[in-house]
Amino acid sequence: MKVLTTLAEGRYFLGAAALINSVVHHGTYIDKIVIGYRDELPKWLPELKPTANGHQFSLSMGVPVELIEMAGSLHMVHEKPNWFRYLMEELEPAAEEFFFFDSDIIVNARMSFFGEWVQQGVAVCGDINYVFSRRHPIRIQWAKLAETEGQLVKNTYDQYYNSGFLGWRREHNEFITDWNNAFQLLAPHSGGMKQFRVKDRTEMVLSANQDSLNVAMMITEVPTSTIGPEAMGFEYGLQLMHHPLGPKPWNRNFFLDFFKGMPPRQADIKYWENVNGPEFKPVKKHKVIWNILVCKAFRFLGRFYRKYGG
Repeated sequence: MKVLTTLAEGRYFLGAAALINSVVHHGTYIDKIVIGYRDELPKWLPELKPTANGHQFSLSMGVPVELIEMAGSLHMVHEKPNWFRYLMEELEPAAEEFFFFDSDIIVNARMSFFGEWVQQGVAVCGDINYVFSRRHPIRIQWAKLAETEGQLVKNTYDQYYNSGFLGWRREHNEFITDWNNAFQLLAPHSGGMKQFRVKDRTEMVLSANQDSLNVAMMITEVPTSTIGPEAMGFEYGLQLMHHPLGPKPWNRNFFLDFFKGMPPRQADIKYWENVNGPEFKPVKKHKVIWNILVCKAFRFLGRFYRKYGG
């Protein structure tokens, strides 16, 4: 059994709709979708049926989607390591493959590729800030902290990886334990877990969830298989996904941003092309068409008018 999971709250459900539409468009490899959520569920969801753990509906091709209300009070991004352990051990103990996508990601490639990828090891993507030397002072601090707690560094990396996607097989479940252990090491140094980020990159911890993923990769004995920042659309190349950093497409004022020198991103266009799709249509059709036209026009004009530098 193959399970796809994501986390959503508030307007991030619009992102989840676009994510699932894009997954279906590229061939459903997975057998089930599990969404961890907080706050109210959107009214545009299909009719829900109760399950032992939450609520459920099915996609048109029969794939069940289960919605599980999340406990915990951390910022949702910091719940990832614990959520994955809960998903694997409690919610889906029979599943063999797991795929996590942030709910603002759009999938651009056939889903079966992700299944092929996890046969090689835990699947991880490079971050936009990809270069992060093994001799980087922050990485050295991580290594020292890990070793003082009995976690020996077994792997060296010169790259930094993004926690917005993760794929793994049950036989590699020890990696999830390693990530939880690394998270517990870094969390006390984060400055607070109620916010996405508190400190800056000059500190040992910028983002506890993402930094701890990178520490887990340093201490794990589980094989990993990595693709660079192009996998999330941060660079040209094998753009398996588009992952918008910063303001989310559903929140942007494209007119105001353009005149500030910030034209739409390819990720913005991908979102508006997928938010209404084969499974969900949460946005009025005219609004979708308008935003696609605006994004494409301003993206073209952005070749001539944009903000550069600081």
